[in-house]
Formats: sequence, structure tokens, C-alpha cells
Amino acid sequence: MAMSIMQERERAMMQGWKKCLERIFMKLMHPDRHESPAKAKTGETIVLQPAYTKRLKPDPAEVWQEPRPKQSKPVPEETSIVWCGLTDTGRVRTHNEDYFSCIDMRQGSLFLVADGMGGHDAGEVASRIAAESAAREVRAYAGTGDPKTVLELAVLQANADVLKEANSKGSNMGTTLNLVLVAGDKAYIANVGDSRSYWIENGTIKRITEDHSLVEKLVSLGKMTREEARKHPKSNVLYRTIGSEGPLTVDLFQVLLRKGGSLLLCTDGLWGEVTDEAMHEIFKTEKDVKKACARLIRTANENGGKDNITAIVVKVV
Repeated sequence: MAMSIMQERERAMMQGWKKCLERIFMKLMHPDRHESPAKAKTGETIVLQPAYTKRLKPDPAEVWQEPRPKQSKPVPEETSIVWCGLTDTGRVRTHNEDYFSCIDMRQGSLFLVADGMGGHDAGEVASRIAAESAAREVRAYAGTGDPKTVLELAVLQANADVLKEANSKGSNMGTTLNLVLVAGDKAYIANVGDSRSYWIENGTIKRITEDHSLVEKLVSLGKMTREEARKHPKSNVLYRTIGSEGPLTVDLFQVLLRKGGSLLLCTDGLWGEVTDEAMHEIFKTEKDVKKACARLIRTANENGGKDNITAIVVKVV
């Protein structure tokens, strides 16, 4: 009997060592992978701990492509980025259909948020498939051409993959998708839907992306104020999403990154509850990316938390 117990203990110990060695092996095989967890379970908050830091080279060509020959010119001040991401189910929804990723690559760093639509087991699936598909495409073709073109093709592939899944299941699933690729001293942005990217710098906050919503169209036509649009009961009705039939137009942007500035990616669960002015005030007060991210989520919940809430903060330091 004693021998049997001893053998069981030895067997359990060997299994533990085997799992430990497998984890070490995976880290050695993938040393450059820094990706957020896939999605939140019900009521669960996901955070990247600790915030991850990466140095930036001032010339984007040196990051996106092969290094250029040395040139006799002054060397600009070296900068870095530090980032953190959070997602929360909110106070009303029972499950989280948002998805986010923060991925470090040799050619740059990729950040994305997606807000799924179509209900449980549809919205969650759509946001995950779109995010994973786009990230896979960017990783495969990073450094092979213009960054904005790579992002656009990645979004189109994500649309095709979500549409294929929807057709196979007979489901009307869809999702927003907001991609930000940081390469050198520039951020390249691709967007479909109403998840947003902001640039906060020198006492200002600027929304880079445009919402593909009906109320945003009314605002642009002067038929509705931006505050009325934010509170409108149909503010979540979109005319362009991932998972759509027919040709898809992808909005593309480019932002020059400066030291002290911050990028913010978020779903409508954040900007629908927290005004741009309130978000800017949080960035003025909280200099640490983890604290800023947590406070954004907390404020959205305090203001109602009617939807899933996701935010990624990327600070240039």
C-alpha cells in the first residue's frame, strides 16, 4: 500500500515537471509573442500585467522593412511605447462580445479591438474570428509592402472569414474592427464600424476614426448634434460592419507619434458612457497606462455600464 502511494506521488511529480518543461519550450519557441487573452468570460476583467514596453526607432522604414544603410545625419531622440489593455462585461450584459489583442512583432506592434454583434455565440464568435484573422494576415505580410495596404487586406480577409462562418451556421453575425499598427514613429489605422481610435497630445484629444453609424451620418449632415447622437436610442445601428456581403470599404489613417502622446482604442461601451472631454481629463490625471486604462473602464461602469467595455492605451514615452 505504501509503495502504491509512493508510486502515485512520483507519477504526479513527473507529470508536473512535464507540463513545466512544455511551457518553457513554448516560450523559447515564441519569445516575441505578447498577446492578450482571447476574450472575457462572463463578468471577468482581462488586463495585460504588467504593461509592456517597446523601443521605437524614429524612421519607420527601419522598422517596417530591412534596416537602411547608415547615413551621416543627426540621430533623433529615441522613444518607446508602453501599452495596456482591458475589457469588462459591464453592468447590464451577461456576456462579453468584445475582443482585443496587443501583439508585438519584429516589424512593429499591432493593437486591435472588435465589438461583436448577433447575440451570444454569434457576436462573440464574429469578434474573435475577425480579430484572429486580421492579426494572422498582418503577421504573415508585415514588411512586404505599404503598411496601410497590409492592414486593408487583413480587414478584407477578416470580413471574408466572418462571412464564411455566418453562412455555414445560418447566423447573422457581424463585428466592428479597429486595427492600429505602430511601426517606427507612425501609427497606421484601419477601421470598420464604430469602435474608435483617438490621439491624445498636448492638452487635446482628437478622434481619428469615423463611426459608420446612421447617427454619425445625421451629425455630418447637420441634422443632429454630437451629444444627441451619443444618447440616441439607435446610436448602435451601423451601415458598415465586418461580416457584410458585397464590396467592403476600409477607412485608413496615418498618425505621427510624438513623445508624451497616447493612442486610445475603444469600443462603444466606453465612448458611449464617457465623453471625449472626460476621457481627456483621465489622461491628464493618470500618467500610468494601467491606471488610465482601469479608470476608463471604471468610469464607464459608474456612468451605467450598459454595454461591454474595452480599451487599449498606448503611450509614447
